[in-house]
This record gives sequence, C-alpha cells and structure tokens, in this order.
Amino acid sequence: MRQHNLHFYLKLLVAVIAAFAAVAVSCCLGSSNVTLKEVLLYLSGNKDELSKSALIIIEKIRIPRAFTAAVIGGSLAVIGSVMQGLFKNPMADPSVLGVSSGSALGASISIMLGLSGPIIGGSITGNYIAAIIGALVTWIIVFGIARIGGEFDPSSTLLAGIAISSVTSGLITLIMTHQKDSMEKIYMWMLGSFTFSTSDKLSVLIVSAIIFNSIIFIFAPRIDILKLGKETATSLGVNMNVSLGILMTAASFMLAICVANSGIIGFVGLVIPHVVSFFRINKARQKAIMCFFVGAVFMTVCDIAAKSILNPGEIAVGAITDIIGGPYFLYLLLKNRRVRR
Repeated sequence: MRQHNLHFYLKLLVAVIAAFAAVAVSCCLGSSNVTLKEVLLYLSGNKDELSKSALIIIEKIRIPRAFTAAVIGGSLAVIGSVMQGLFKNPMADPSVLGVSSGSALGASISIMLGLSGPIIGGSITGNYIAAIIGALVTWIIVFGIARIGGEFDPSSTLLAGIAISSVTSGLITLIMTHQKDSMEKIYMWMLGSFTFSTSDKLSVLIVSAIIFNSIIFIFAPRIDILKLGKETATSLGVNMNVSLGILMTAASFMLAICVANSGIIGFVGLVIPHVVSFFRINKARQKAIMCFFVGAVFMTVCDIAAKSILNPGEIAVGAITDIIGGPYFLYLLLKNRRVRR
C-alpha cells in the first residue's frame, strides 16, 4: 500500500511540475514577445526588474489567460472523472448534466438583449453572470426532475440532463435564427476561448475551484463504494442519495463557473480521465486529483496551439479540443463495441 501511494505521489509530482511548466511557456507565447526569463522574474516576485511593457503584458494578459486555461482544464477533467465514476460509463463527460447548454442559453439571451457589457468592475460582464444563472437554473431543473419520487439516481439524472440539454440547444438555435445580428457573437462564445480572461474573473474562478473541487476530493472515495451497488453502499454506511447530490451539485456549480469563463469546451472531461487511468490510477480521489493537473497541462497546451498556429490571429480553443477529442470518442465507442462482442 505504501509503495502504491509512493508511485502515485511521484506521478502527481511530475504532473504538477508539467502543469506549471506549461503555464510558464504559455505566458511567453502570443502576439507580443515575452521571454521565459521575464515570466520567471514576475512569478518569483521580482517585478521591478521588468520593463513597463513586459509587466503589463504578463500581468494583464498572459497570467490571467494561462492560469484560467489551466484551472478550467483541470476542473473539467475532475468533473469528467466524477461523471464517469457515478454513471459507470467511460463515455460520460460534463455535458451530460445539461449545465453547459443551460449556461450557453443564458449567455445567448444576454447577447440577444444587449446586456453583454460590464456589470461589476470592468470585466465581470452580463454574459458572464447570465451564463452562471443559466447553468444553475438548468441544474435546479435537472435536479428536481431526478428527485421526482424521492429517489435520486444517476440514470434519472443522466436522462434529465440529456432532455434539458436538447431543449436548451433548440432554444439557442431559435435565438440565433431570430436574432441574426447576434448569431456571430453567440456562435463565437459557444466555440470556447480564453481571449477575454481577466484577473477579476480568474480570482472568482480560483476561489470556486478551491471550494468545489475540494468538496469533490473529500467525497470522491464514496464513488468507489457506490460502484459496488446501493445495497452494499448502504451496508457500509454511505447514503446514495446524499452522496450523489453533493458530488453532482459541486460538479455542476464548478462547471457553471468554467463555462461562464470560457464558453463551451468539449472532450476535456472525456479524454483526461482515460489518460489518468492509463497510468494505473483508479481510486476515485487519487484519480480526481491527478485529473486536475493532467487536465491543466492538456488545456494549457491546447491554448498554446490555439494562439500560436495562426499568430497573430488565433483559433478557438474549443476547436482544438474537438479535433483531439472527437477521434478519441470514436475510438472508445469502437472499443466498447468490441468488448461487448
């Protein structure tokens, strides 16, 4: 057991170092040149040694964007790990809850009504707040449907999430069709991007990630017990309804914040838990923790590609993750079909 834990901590250490290295490299890349030395000087607190232009670029643009990408990538991976564990489905990801679509609907309504300007400070916009509200309202509806009859189980939650997601997607299509002037803004927001990352949004994101991911890490061992079945879980003192409610609520709130910050970014929560499983990390808590740092590396690298391929222009990071995740999803589908045969 001790040797197993030692192997986990060594792998975790490598993942943590890789995550910070990816963030540091990301801070160097963009339309304006910033050296790795300048980034390291900033991160080490030696800001006085930087030129004014380098300080502004690093502090106002690069740091918020790089850390936003890392935290969102890590959080989406954690949520995906939870979803796959609770639904006992290797192809489950954060989108199955319908929260992402609900968030997109909230942002679409905000854009349609012209409420996308700053509301709190200079960076917390109407889109941001509307996306969070849309996500939370969607989760309340899904949660309420899943609790009909007094039972709260993964299957009913999954079906409710799919149904609500279909409805919200249809409403977004109607908005885009009716408000053609807003179509491009809504479409670009839904593609996913870290272009508009700010220090204020990053602060909200980090606090949310600490709170909700910590809740997930604390209750994650219950996922291992729930996999044994309701009767076994009850005999071991684990209340299935309470455990599912806490884990899914924490995951949904975290997902709402992520989507509000970056728009919809797919496949991260699907791919990363499988990558972590490849390294023989299967206990729910250890897997969730490792998923955070591997997801941070993955998303940061995708963002580096997004802003470097067409420099000085950039590609939506959601397109990069779709290009990687789509084929992997097909691979999982074919693999599961072979296993069933």
